[in-house]
Amino acid sequence: MSTLPVTVLPIAATAKEIEEMQEVNKRAFGADPLIEFCFNRPNIPRTPKEEHIAKHLERMASPEWIFHKAVDASTPDGPMLGVAAWYIVENPHTTTQNIPWGDPTPEVHLECYDASLGVLRRWRQKHFEERDQPFVYMALLTVSPEAQRRGVGSALLREGLKEVDRRGWPAFIEASPFGLGLYKKFGWVETAKSTVNLKDFGGEDVECVAVALVRPAGAKEVKV
Repeated sequence: MSTLPVTVLPIAATAKEIEEMQEVNKRAFGADPLIEFCFNRPNIPRTPKEEHIAKHLERMASPEWIFHKAVDASTPDGPMLGVAAWYIVENPHTTTQNIPWGDPTPEVHLECYDASLGVLRRWRQKHFEERDQPFVYMALLTVSPEAQRRGVGSALLREGLKEVDRRGWPAFIEASPFGLGLYKKFGWVETAKSTVNLKDFGGEDVECVAVALVRPAGAKEVKV
């Protein structure tokens, strides 16, 4: 597929932009069995949409958070093609810094989450606490299915990494194997991995892998 001409802009702190961001996330994660199983349990009361929006508005008001969207360069007022969220962790010893999205909401399958993404969260906390090292946590990178593999993720990474490199800090991300090639291109290195089978938690017989990656301070993009 051809590369899309992309412009990266801040996401505005409005309900409209937040809802569009959430729609991109939903479509991007739709095929991920781990995310679907952990975060979208059926027949469980959902957190009201207004509460989700209020939480995002609170995050956007904080200097610790950076939100970006990627749009078609020819139509900057057009739909979001992808979104990214970065979280600035100045003190790795602070518990809230290590759980930037907050405690899991009621619809989360806590046992499966704890055995998969929770493992990587605890690894991240231990790793940076032991080094007494501030870092930037890339909390989110999603691209609409029709725009994937067309340079949108790379554009979002380049923009966000400007702040990471300005600070001279390492960066952290949790990813599925699907995204490893992209992150390694930008200097991330695999550091930890968790593997679960959803059947052990009442789901289908599907093995799911999640990977933790650290981008050392000063890492460079690999040109290919």
